[in-house]
Amino acid sequence: MTTGHRRAKKLVTLAVKMLVVAVILWGMQRTVRAALDDLAEQQWSVTSLRPAWLVLSGVFYLGGLLPSALFWHRLLLLFGQSAPLSRTIRSWYVGSLGKYVPGKATVIVLRTALLRRDGVGIAISTATIFYETLTTMAVGAFVAGAILLVTMHHNWKLALFSLALMAVAGAPTIPAIFKRLARLAGIERAAPAAIDRLDHLGSRGLARAWGEIAVGWCLVGLSIWASLCAIDGESSHTVPAEIALAIAAGALSVVAGFVSFMPGGLVVRDAVMLELLAPTVGKGSALVCAVVARLVWLLSEVMISIILYFINGQPRRDIGTDR
Repeated sequence: MTTGHRRAKKLVTLAVKMLVVAVILWGMQRTVRAALDDLAEQQWSVTSLRPAWLVLSGVFYLGGLLPSALFWHRLLLLFGQSAPLSRTIRSWYVGSLGKYVPGKATVIVLRTALLRRDGVGIAISTATIFYETLTTMAVGAFVAGAILLVTMHHNWKLALFSLALMAVAGAPTIPAIFKRLARLAGIERAAPAAIDRLDHLGSRGLARAWGEIAVGWCLVGLSIWASLCAIDGESSHTVPAEIALAIAAGALSVVAGFVSFMPGGLVVRDAVMLELLAPTVGKGSALVCAVVARLVWLLSEVMISIILYFINGQPRRDIGTDR
């Protein structure tokens, strides 16, 4: 390859990266603008916020995402990949910003691109992303459904809706079904020996993943609870039933937002949180909480992505056999 060709390739790569960043920023500004418009409609002032609770909300949220990132790393290892844990986590968090772009395919593009230079092939990366994401959504729907069945008998429709989402998201993660879908998608042709390694995950490994991710969903719910505390200076919101409700609201809103394919779950997340939280904390507080949580989550994801993107070491130069 000549010097001119190398320069042209670098320029094209830079242009693509800049385009991806521009699209993500466009998606995020839409989320922020919609959130600020919602707050303005409520005639609510940001000066009433309690900053310490906002920080705690962000910490809970980022901690709640970690089990899913760790599960993705275990899947990559199971599929014969050797990406470092730190760079897998980096790829997971940075790639999550892609959900603010319509269609959410940007999540896959970012995560595969960030691990490509570590030798992780596109086919395996894509397959494991789907498996981890569907597992995470299935667990979230289960957590929400279980809480709603126990604590909200009058809202049995939402409980059944949660369990239906669990079935829809969870069915493809059954190894036999996932392997068949992978073959239909042509992944087996790109990595013929890798897909069969899913059998090694076993029921114990899957149960471990469900348990860890369930803890993550509880932390996401605690993020909602902390947002409630941040907007309401009159109450500490420590009632166990209210915390359980916040966990259900956090899990079901994210899962419903995911299946809606709306960028960042816009509108859908807020509607679910409003439905679940309003009977307990009031419609106004529920809506403000949903909007504040949306902004806290976005800001937290941006901050952790910037940190992880720049503190990681250089990737390995070897390229895997999976194309």
